[in-house]
Amino acid sequence: MDNIRQLSTKLNRLSWIIPACFGFSCALLAAGIALLMLRTFNNMEQTWLFSIGADLFCMAVCVMLCFSCVLNFKRRNEHTRVFVALLTTNATALFLDEAAWLVQAIPEFKTMNLIINVLFYMTGSVLIYQFWQYIRRVLNMENSLMRAADSILNMLLIPTLLLCLVNLFYPMYFSVDDAGVYQRCDKWYISQLYMCVALLIVILELLMSKASKKDRLVAFSFAAIPLINQLLTRYIFGISTQYAAMLVSIVLIYGVLFAEREKTITSTEMELNVATRIQSNMLPNTFQFLPDRTEFDLFASMTPAKEVGGDFYDFFMVDEDHLALVIADVSGKGIPAALFMMASKILIKNCVMTGKSPGEVLGTVNNQICENNQEEMFVTVWLGILDVNDGTLVSANAGHEYPLLKSPDGDFELIKSKHSFVVGGMKGLKYRETEMKLEPGAKLFLYTDGVPEAETKGEKQYGYERFLAAVNRNSDSSPQKLLATVEADVSEFVQSYPQFDDLTMLCVHYIGKDGNDERADS
Repeated sequence: MDNIRQLSTKLNRLSWIIPACFGFSCALLAAGIALLMLRTFNNMEQTWLFSIGADLFCMAVCVMLCFSCVLNFKRRNEHTRVFVALLTTNATALFLDEAAWLVQAIPEFKTMNLIINVLFYMTGSVLIYQFWQYIRRVLNMENSLMRAADSILNMLLIPTLLLCLVNLFYPMYFSVDDAGVYQRCDKWYISQLYMCVALLIVILELLMSKASKKDRLVAFSFAAIPLINQLLTRYIFGISTQYAAMLVSIVLIYGVLFAEREKTITSTEMELNVATRIQSNMLPNTFQFLPDRTEFDLFASMTPAKEVGGDFYDFFMVDEDHLALVIADVSGKGIPAALFMMASKILIKNCVMTGKSPGEVLGTVNNQICENNQEEMFVTVWLGILDVNDGTLVSANAGHEYPLLKSPDGDFELIKSKHSFVVGGMKGLKYRETEMKLEPGAKLFLYTDGVPEAETKGEKQYGYERFLAAVNRNSDSSPQKLLATVEADVSEFVQSYPQFDDLTMLCVHYIGKDGNDERADS
């Protein structure tokens, strides 16, 4: 659970990348238009104007695609960030291509022409590398061969970029003469080696990939379309549309791969919404379930996090004199956790109703779950049975959070009884029991780890110190008001920072058999 939460937190911390890339692409487009206006159209050949027009148009397409990713903030993930970075690099290459044509054949800008073209060549290599990383992630190409290929491309990228820098001092790929005119050199083909190696690896992996035929064909277009473009424009000086051709492939990727994933995500979200509703409906939400019982007052709540979790609580009368209290947290997230939660809740309640003690219940349920637990899921559980006549509470703790207990005239304190192992972890375990006596006026507060481990920016946790301070400021309140106060304090702490664990709490106020202790202020 911690690994999933940490990964999600790190990804959300990078959410600024998408709007930053959009802003940078907008700046490139504005700069491209401004430079063209400053340069004017004097002494420019038609083929140059065609290339410049194509560059500006394609930069505008990059901006629009980046903007769509900014608006679609609910779909932001690692793939989206890599895709937007790919778009931004393409926009950068298009801007540099336009700038190179704007300074072409102007002697005063010979050095600038040289620098721009060096950056242009370097950007092309980076773009190829980014495309490789994007395809790897989207098509889930992970195997030993992929890791070896990734290492090769990582190692080759640095010397490739350094060779581009050599052109500042020695005309290896191209030269700019005294008239300010760019010309390719005989060794220009060396600049294409990295692209050829990368595209060859991509093609080989696409042939071996288990991705759908449509996905592979779309990815293959990134190699095919630019190669076709180079064959068609190789001998036409002034026509420079290789990055426009690459953008066509990126648009295809966006239109096909993203559309397919949009359908999948939408379908998954619908399933998760159903799972959330089922999970919520499984929890008791009628707290005055026995109005004639005056021995106790209780309230429970569960605030779902961003993802469907496996938290649950339960309370029910075992017989006329005993109240069962349950709070638990299933490992994992999503539909599997919700299903495991429902099964665990039913097993625990059915076993409690047979009259077994908390330790016996957890031992029986543990064995039942372990019989067919191929997914190796588990659940932490705190289970207590309260004798409403004399306040005797017998409980068992299977790896769950320590409960908080308030004496009639004191403050809430952590009750650090010994834990047993989680339920579902190993068959044949015994679960130790703890017995205590609640005096009339005492309160018991149960919760899951989503409360103390709620995080704000910088991965700072809410923590037990602030948690205890919040409950003790309102210790005389009713269970319902007390839970609302803690939830508000947690919300104030985390602010808008996304949470990945449910906030589940249960509080019971023991009044006693005679009902002489007045109910807490509501």
